[in-house]
Amino acid sequence: MQPSYDVLWRGYWGDMQRLGPVHRHIREDIVRRVGALDVKSVLDVGCGSGENLAALATLGRYDLSGVDISPEGIELARERVPGARMLSVLNVQEQALPERFDLVMSIQVVEHIVDDMAALRNMAAMAKKYVFISTLAGRMRASELLTGHVRNYSAVELTRKLEVAGLRVVDVRGWGFPFYSPVYRTLIELLPGGPPAGATGPLSRIVARVLYEVYRLNWPRRGDVLSALAEVPT
Repeated sequence: MQPSYDVLWRGYWGDMQRLGPVHRHIREDIVRRVGALDVKSVLDVGCGSGENLAALATLGRYDLSGVDISPEGIELARERVPGARMLSVLNVQEQALPERFDLVMSIQVVEHIVDDMAALRNMAAMAKKYVFISTLAGRMRASELLTGHVRNYSAVELTRKLEVAGLRVVDVRGWGFPFYSPVYRTLIELLPGGPPAGATGPLSRIVARVLYEVYRLNWPRRGDVLSALAEVPT
């Protein structure tokens, strides 16, 4: 059974979306890679609370929009990214917006979607130039099932699905080896409550900061945080 994403945004994901070391590294990667592209309009599919849009907003040169299946997530995004042009509820598995954007990105979302091919086709239909996907690879952990994951990908599978959606993949890379995965991603499942969630206290913030610095030592382009940049063929 799929979880309620309104409930997840109200409590379970909480501060870790903003302060979690993996999410911070993903946002930094987004800023670097989007900053290297010739794009102006950006749509974040599955924008949630808007943290990724807020990171791009700091560059001050993008026309930012976001959609999410969760009304709760969209309300949080409106608070987090007041300068966004458009934030609205949309189920990308079932529909696409009528307009198109230079870049359509979707960060840690497709692993939650039952019909991921429908979602990827709708993302491709909304893109003028690029689609950027970030997701998870490797063995599925118990905590991931509890937060609505239905699959993890391999680089080959993600590439093939993007190609079937009508896109041309130009770069696929991993991140997180070895300190996030397999080390942290495996050991954290041994805690009685699994990975930390919800509001973070002082100790949790210290641990998150330490892990953020440790993760700087991960090997380049290897690991279970999988991302792909694809072009819209001309």
